[in-house]
Amino acid sequence: MTHEEFAERIAERLEARAYALEHGSRSAGHAAASRATGLRTAAALAREEAAAVTQEEAPPPEAQA
Repeated sequence: MTHEEFAERIAERLEARAYALEHGSRSAGHAAASRATGLRTAAALAREEAAAVTQEEAPPPEAQA
């Protein structure tokens, strides 16, 4: 499994949990919404880190020519 695949799997799990918080606990209100936002932020960070690692691991442009 590549780091991109791993990050995507983690991000999907975080987003699913955020969705469950928002739609499964309406009575929790603001606390659930804040937690869901935090989980979505973590998902975005996982994807950004995977993209950064991919860019860092890429050969320099001179090597690609």
